[in-house]
Amino acid sequence: MINAFWRNWKNKSSIEKKAILSINRVINFLLAHVPKDELISIYIKGSFITREMNENSDVDVVPILKDNDTLRKLKIVRDENKEMLRPSEILPISLTELKKNKNSKLHGKLKGRPDTFLRDLEHFKLIYGKKISKTDYPMRTLNKMFYNALTGIKNNTIPLYKKEKFGFSQLIKQIFWIAHFEQKMLGKNPPRTWKGLNKFIKDKEHIIHKAYYFRMHPTKNKKIRKKFINSSMKYVDSLLREYN
Repeated sequence: MINAFWRNWKNKSSIEKKAILSINRVINFLLAHVPKDELISIYIKGSFITREMNENSDVDVVPILKDNDTLRKLKIVRDENKEMLRPSEILPISLTELKKNKNSKLHGKLKGRPDTFLRDLEHFKLIYGKKISKTDYPMRTLNKMFYNALTGIKNNTIPLYKKEKFGFSQLIKQIFWIAHFEQKMLGKNPPRTWKGLNKFIKDKEHIIHKAYYFRMHPTKNKKIRKKFINSSMKYVDSLLREYN
C-alpha cells in the first residue's frame, strides 16, 4: 500500500502537482523493475516534504534495496529513463551499503556515506514497504559526520563548481545543510526549512541569509556567484578550524 501523505495537502502549487505525477511514475517504475522481495522500502526526502519546491527542485526518492546487485540493475534502467521520471530523482541505497556504511562503487564521489541518510531518517517520509531503523546499522559520530561534510564541500563540491561540473543551486543547498548541521552541533533544534532556518539564525552576517536570498532570487551573474563562493569557503574554513 502506498502512503500518499500529500493527498490531503491544500492549495497544491503547479510545481507540486507536477511533482506528484512524477512520484506516481517513479513508484510504478520501481514496482515494475525491482522484484518485490528485493524492494525493502521507498522513502521521500527534501523540499517536496517541506513544501518548498521551486522550478529547479528535484523530488528525492530513496528506494532501499536488498543488495548491491539489485542496486546495479536499478541504476542501469533508471539512467535509461531519467527524463521520463523527472522532476523525481531515484537515489537508491542497498542494505549492503547500510550494513557496511560504505557506498557501492556504482556511486560517484559526491555521494554521501549511507549513515547520512540514517542520520535524518525520522524527517523523511516512508511511502512504501518496511520502515527501517537507524539503530540496526553502524553510524559515525555526529562530529565526524560534520567534519566529513565540511571537507567534502571544500575538496569536492566547490572545486567541481569552479570547473562547471556542479550547479550553483546545488551548492547553496549544501550550504543550507551545513548551516543547519552547525546549529545542531551547537545543541540547538533548528527548523529544516529554508524560510525557517533563515529566521532561526539571528546573526545577520551568517551565510545562511545569503544562501536563502539566492534560493529565492536565483542569479546567473558570475561576479555575484564568485563572491558567494568566496564567502562559502571562508565559512567552511572557519568551521573546519573549530571541529578539526
